[in-house]
Amino acid sequence: MVPMRRPRLLIFIAVSALLITGAVGGVLWARGQFRASLPPIDGTLRVAGLSAPVKVARDALGIPTIAGGSREDVARATGVLHAQDRFFQMDLARRRAAGELSALVGERALEADLQIRRHRFRSEAERALVSMDPAWHALLDAYTAGVNSGLASLGADPFEYLLLRQRPSPWLAEDSLLVVLSMFITLQDPDGVYETTLATMHDVLPKELAEFLAPIGTEWDSPVVGSALDVPPIPGPDVYNLRARRPARGQRPTPKGPTPKRSLPAGLEAKGYWGSWELGLGHWRSWPCLGPWP
Repeated sequence: MVPMRRPRLLIFIAVSALLITGAVGGVLWARGQFRASLPPIDGTLRVAGLSAPVKVARDALGIPTIAGGSREDVARATGVLHAQDRFFQMDLARRRAAGELSALVGERALEADLQIRRHRFRSEAERALVSMDPAWHALLDAYTAGVNSGLASLGADPFEYLLLRQRPSPWLAEDSLLVVLSMFITLQDPDGVYETTLATMHDVLPKELAEFLAPIGTEWDSPVVGSALDVPPIPGPDVYNLRARRPARGQRPTPKGPTPKRSLPAGLEAKGYWGSWELGLGHWRSWPCLGPWP
């Protein structure tokens, strides 16, 4: 039995060496791919379509400053820098608005795509391009070409695509409009519930009350154009009288069964606090006040 141990030991050593070599090779390859996907910050890059040289200078934080002879050249250079620095994030933004996330990240994003596809934002973006002013369209085309030039200038695809085992798709002119719509979606709900609520308020409430509850701005806003916004005044009883709408004492519905006791968290019974239990958060939020708990 002793002679059999040597071949097994040799096999173990050979397999271990192969595994270690493969692991080291994989790490070096991934490191090379990651470094190749980083944007170049020094040197000269040839970009087709420029009418004159464009200078890009970065400060100590890497923030670029672009100097060019025309707006189209600056737009083209801006597209190059955007693609080199943030193409994957740009790709997520356009896919979010178009309902195409699942094509990149898989079926987990399918529900989000189905919710947003009903709005047909890609079709709307394509229609907007048709009616766009030719001068603005030219700037957008220059930016689009710059994005694709910047993506092609990288030594490798952004590392996120390596992790997803995907390849980036070329940038289209309508994709820039989809990014704007993506920001709109981020600030709004996909079903338009907020807008529906505002519309209902304006339909059923007096104008003064609706403007007070949902003002277009406050004194804390700083308009880019025009003067500061005035805060709507508090509507008086002549506009909306809550007391008149309160049912009479004899007309109030009688609760069925005993009224449940209201309990407070330990330590608050004898203190001057008032507050509310935040549903779903599982904790008590309280504020000091002058009087006892009502």
